[in-house]
Amino acid sequence: MSLKQERWVGWFSLLPAFLLLAIFVGYPMFNTFFHSFTEWDGVNSAFIGLDNFKNIVSNGDLPLMLRNNLIFLLSVPGILLISLTVSVLLHEEVRGWRFFRSVYYLPAILSSVVIGFLAKSMFTNRGVVNTLLENIGLGRFTVDWLNTVPTEFMILILCFYWQTLGQGTLIFLSGLSSISNELFDAAKIDGTTWRQRLFYIVIPSLYPAIFYFTIVNVIYVFVGLFGLVYSITGGGPGYETTPIDYMIYIQAFRSGNMGYASALSVFLFFIVMLITWIQLKISKRLEQ
Repeated sequence: MSLKQERWVGWFSLLPAFLLLAIFVGYPMFNTFFHSFTEWDGVNSAFIGLDNFKNIVSNGDLPLMLRNNLIFLLSVPGILLISLTVSVLLHEEVRGWRFFRSVYYLPAILSSVVIGFLAKSMFTNRGVVNTLLENIGLGRFTVDWLNTVPTEFMILILCFYWQTLGQGTLIFLSGLSSISNELFDAAKIDGTTWRQRLFYIVIPSLYPAIFYFTIVNVIYVFVGLFGLVYSITGGGPGYETTPIDYMIYIQAFRSGNMGYASALSVFLFFIVMLITWIQLKISKRLEQ
């Protein structure tokens, strides 16, 4: 087979994958971008130019949605540090490591909705948490967890951490396996604590894995928290816990403003692109 024929065979081999991407990714993106400039109810549409985008900026909901996304964004360093700590403890085979190594990934295989409804049942007024607090004599600390904005965010972030811990630990354990055990042994002989090994050996050695984990989860807090918000708070009270992706759902499927929801989707797309670009720039600067 000539070189030219091999190239054609290669292109035809990739053709099914390109077609599937065009149908299931390319067309929805183009359709959303087009309808962001229309007043669309899902059936009929009329071109209105930039009115949807002007409405997003002027109707007063944008600062609240950005604040909610910012709260979730600021929670990413926390799960990064927790995942790194758990990875180091498992890698160093502390007491009970066999049990924790067999169960740490279980929350990652559950759907967000399942985790959300489980957490919601635990934090109701007569749920497990308040009942436990009363039984151990800490009844004064019982609160209406699901009707107070700070505690609602606390529960959402707790569920996000619980669901993401398995993913992070798996990534960092894989990275730790590539670090020479002799390095850890030498550090132990020198009398370093596990915290010193975490900050002076593990974190510098796992920089690519840390960068990957951070990018994935920064994108996730903008586009992947729908299941948790839907099942725990429903975005309320009001829009107090509504991030942008949940507002897209509200506008599209509750209010029927498909054009406005499309414009919000485009707006969110460019926000995520901007943050990812900033992260890449920072990463290149740190590598230098």
